Amino acid sequence: MKNKFLLLTWLLAVPLLWGGCDKPLFKTDEASIAQPDELPPITTTGEGTFACKINGVNWQRCGGGFLQSSIIGEWHPVYKIFSLQGLRSCEGFDDAVYINAFIDSIGLYPLEAGQYDDFNLECQDVLDQYFLLETADNWVEILNLNTDEFIVSGTFQCTLVHEGCGDTLFITDGRFDYDWAN
Repeated sequence: MKNKFLLLTWLLAVPLLWGGCDKPLFKTDEASIAQPDELPPITTTGEGTFACKINGVNWQRCGGGFLQSSIIGEWHPVYKIFSLQGLRSCEGFDDAVYINAFIDSIGLYPLEAGQYDDFNLECQDVLDQYFLLETADNWVEILNLNTDEFIVSGTFQCTLVHEGCGDTLFITDGRFDYDWAN
């Protein structure tokens, strides 16, 4: 009887002790997930890459199908609007990086828009992204714009802020190589 009482006490006490923890026991911690050691190389052949460093940490798509990790973008030849978004929703991540600029050929252009969404942050919701810090050096360099093959490739950097989260994100070493027809 005494053993049953001790067992019952233990079974009731453990969940109460877990409730006192600051972090959930079974939630994946992004910082503990292995990041790629290197970003993919800068290419100009429509390889389907989108990567950068966010505050010095490598960020890139983590593979999988369209819903898990994708690149969505386009270049509109009439309006010269270029937009590109890299998404990842796998391996404990659920975030996206977005850039937008007016471009018409190879060259360096100021970013018109840049955003970051981390759907795991409590201080951010879907309609409340990180936005460009307008006084920062925000740019995209187009290395290839092949309108016959529907390929746009280049590099980028920007600084994003979010007042509610109190963060500044420094996005550096950005690179993309995108075939907008596929």
